[in-house]
Amino acid sequence: MNRKTRLLVLALLFAVCLGATLIQRQREQRRASAPSNALYDVVWTQIRAIQAGDTQMAYQHVSTSFQEKFNAESFAEYARTEHPGLTRAERVEFGAVRFDGSRATVQVFFFLPDGDVVRCVYRLVNERDAWKIDGARVLQRLPSGRRLGGMRA
Repeated sequence: MNRKTRLLVLALLFAVCLGATLIQRQREQRRASAPSNALYDVVWTQIRAIQAGDTQMAYQHVSTSFQEKFNAESFAEYARTEHPGLTRAERVEFGAVRFDGSRATVQVFFFLPDGDVVRCVYRLVNERDAWKIDGARVLQRLPSGRRLGGMRA
């Protein structure tokens, strides 16, 4: 190859890389600009389904990687044994949302009948332009009467 051809190939390769970078950045910004309500809706729909005993509906909102770990029956058992108090929540409130590309975390507060508050963090992943739950972790159970941080309106 002569020098002119090599420079042309190099410029073409650079242009393709630059274009791919810009497209990927645009996709990530579009995912990150998703309204928090979209994430809240996914989590809330799953919580309501579990509270109603409809684990099949709740299972539809988990990610592909979560489904690889748990089939529908083991998911139902997991929800019943690992998070039994959460199904009794009288009230559910949502907190901060953090985006990291195609992943996000959502704080969720479960208010139990005895006044205790259970804090959880839900991990979500964007699969084929739809947010799916990739896991949930119970952080801490706060005793009745303990004030949560934040502002009251």
